Amino acid sequence: MKKYLFSIILVSTLSNSIFAIDDSTQPTLNRGDQWVLETRSNKLSPTNSEVLYFMSSDAINTYNARQFGDWDSFSIVDTRNLERLNTGDTLEIVQPRFNNKIYEVKLMDGFNKNRNFFIITDDLKNNFKQMELDK
Repeated sequence: MKKYLFSIILVSTLSNSIFAIDDSTQPTLNRGDQWVLETRSNKLSPTNSEVLYFMSSDAINTYNARQFGDWDSFSIVDTRNLERLNTGDTLEIVQPRFNNKIYEVKLMDGFNKNRNFFIITDDLKNNFKQMELDK
């Protein structure tokens, strides 16, 4: 019995240390930080472009659809309410929304320059690179 209990404690301790998530490797999202789109994106392509949302509700509905896999009930977004981006477009972080799942950002390039939009945090971390400030 003691041997069995010891093995359970040992396995749980090792699994916690092995599977611990190191948050230091994740980029931090602070107000005023600027991010540049690095992945391939073309504003004129309806299928191969990164998007920003005009309304936060569209962004959170798309996020929920991705999480739950239910695209019929969660994500109904009018394509006129999307801002498509080109590679190299820059965003500035304004503020987080919905427990940091969505961020309000300001577009720094293009026709809608200095206008606020919304982006899903996972898209921001996966497709954008944080600009380094020259000091």
